[in-house]
Amino acid sequence: MPRIEAPTLAQHRDLRKLSLLEAGHDLLSTGGPRAVTMAAVASRAGLSRPAVYEYFASTEDLLGAVLMERMVLWTHDVTDALAQAIGPEEKVRTYVEVSLRLIAEGSHEMIAVLSAETLPTSVRAQLGALHAALAAPLADAVHELGGGESDLTTRFVQGVVEAAARRVPPGADPAHEIDVATRFIVAGIKGMGANPTHA
Repeated sequence: MPRIEAPTLAQHRDLRKLSLLEAGHDLLSTGGPRAVTMAAVASRAGLSRPAVYEYFASTEDLLGAVLMERMVLWTHDVTDALAQAIGPEEKVRTYVEVSLRLIAEGSHEMIAVLSAETLPTSVRAQLGALHAALAAPLADAVHELGGGESDLTTRFVQGVVEAAARRVPPGADPAHEIDVATRFIVAGIKGMGANPTHA
């Protein structure tokens, strides 16, 4: 019987699961999705491999939980910031700035992970749903700003943010990339509205 490390068994299980997710995130940051295995996470968390199976049914399940936790935190940070922004242009600028600062602070791995073709289909579907939720308020702002085909334009905005993120070394100040990306994106959205295209 494992030693209980919290006042209740439920809290003990929550703490152990959190330690496994943190270990998974550390491995994801340094080695990418392929580094997140049951054995590696167990070793990093200081637990036995069978203990990991008490919380996750498979490596796919474990990887999905690690990625979902990071994406949920990222989504909350961005949506909270957007909720405080006033007007569509400020919302777009806020989206760019908050996203790039989060990436610079340690979420670089998410850029590679979200586009990794090796991810299990179920995990990609879950991340896709969160990505869509993150894009919704941005799409509204793009539409208000005159972005024409808001879905397509929103994808372009996200693409520019990801491209700018790749230029920022981990831990570096992304101020320059934020400034350039924001000016490029806002001008592009307004340009789409001024020169609409029709399918």
